[in-house]
Parts: sequence; C-alpha cells; structure tokens
Amino acid sequence: MRRLMVICGVICLSMLSSASAPAVDTSRPGGVAVDVNQPRTQFECDTPIGINWYGSTQRCLEELCGGKNVTNEWIFDQFGRARKNPCYGINPFYFEQK
Repeated sequence: MRRLMVICGVICLSMLSSASAPAVDTSRPGGVAVDVNQPRTQFECDTPIGINWYGSTQRCLEELCGGKNVTNEWIFDQFGRARKNPCYGINPFYFEQK
C-alpha cells in the first residue's frame, strides 16, 4: 500500500511540474533560450506555426530562405523523394535591398 501511495505522489508531482513548464527550451549549450514554437525549416512556413511566428507565409519564406537554394523548383530530401522547393522564386537579395 505504501508503494502505491509513493507512486501516486510521484505521478502527481510529475504532472504538476510539466503543466507549468514554459514553451522555451533552455537546455541548449550556453543557456540560450529558444522558443520551441518557432518554425525550423522553410517547409513549415505555410503551417499555422510559420504564419503566427512571422505574420505571413511570404515573410516566413523571406526569412528562412536566406542562403538556401532558390533556383531549383524541385529538390530531393534525404530519402531521395522529390519535394517542391518552397524557396523557389524568392528574391535571394531581399535583405540587401532594404
């Protein structure tokens, strides 16, 4: 019976601690805080995460396509599948013009 009570207590404490966890990952080297809701690749720009973070799909693509392949309409992923390149047609010199 005592073991059951200890297990229930541990489960309750773990549920309480995870419920109040912030949406910022501070476990990175150097203590850099990174928001986990930020889009990580240009393929996430047309999802709600990309639109909410940058305000629009176009702004997200302009930010995340800097230094990427903007000339090929189709690219191949690590599994050899062809994917439509979301950066195709984006102006690579967008930020230099501002």
